[in-house]
Amino acid sequence: MKQYESATLKKGLLILDTLQQTESMKLSEIIQIVNLNKSTVYRLLYTLELAGYVKKTDFAYSVTEKIGGAVSHPSPRLEWVAVPPLYHLSREVGETLYIGILNGNHVVTTQVVEGTHTMRIHSKVGDQAYAHLSAFGKAILAHLDERKLEAILKSVIQHKKTQNTFDDFHLLREHLKVIRQQGYAIDDEETEIGLRCIAAPVFYKETAIAAVAISGPSARMTKKKDRALSRQLLECSMQISKLLENE
Repeated sequence: MKQYESATLKKGLLILDTLQQTESMKLSEIIQIVNLNKSTVYRLLYTLELAGYVKKTDFAYSVTEKIGGAVSHPSPRLEWVAVPPLYHLSREVGETLYIGILNGNHVVTTQVVEGTHTMRIHSKVGDQAYAHLSAFGKAILAHLDERKLEAILKSVIQHKKTQNTFDDFHLLREHLKVIRQQGYAIDDEETEIGLRCIAAPVFYKETAIAAVAISGPSARMTKKKDRALSRQLLECSMQISKLLENE
């Protein structure tokens, strides 16, 4: 019954819900998303911090283990199920392949199969970057629900690595729509000059829980190869998705 609702409690829950969609957020970012005044948001955050539901680190807020932080993907066997398809494609094209998952507003590398070229991209399990910077981050973002996507984009859009990084909110949103339609994402020297990457989502129970990516020097992974490599990568991601469904 509406007369029993607590407006203050609803505002606090709104803040908690917002923080659970990402790894951490600054006060200004929270205010922008929840559309409440600064004093109200600060007071509620302070109360939640005292109660142990929120913690503050270097001017950024995040939820504590008391209510759970960022949720990992629902298939812990992903990294091992993916190895044979990744290895096969890596040997076929010679480039390094990765699996990445979304963790808050970052994408984290969880599996790597090194390429065969002497000059290749070196990465390791545990590497992470803001989700909008990489192809496999964008491949996952493109399949998120609108509310979660907006919260993440507003917390990362100001982070820019190269002149090619998307730093316009609306332009990035349109770019993600294209990615969803075509089925794959491209990092065209957005993370690092001289590096190109193509990624495709991995699905589990109709949810994009991860992405598989192939990367290499831009001099070797030219735009002319995008169509052929994206087709091979989509076949690889679909194979991994099928293996997960049969686990």
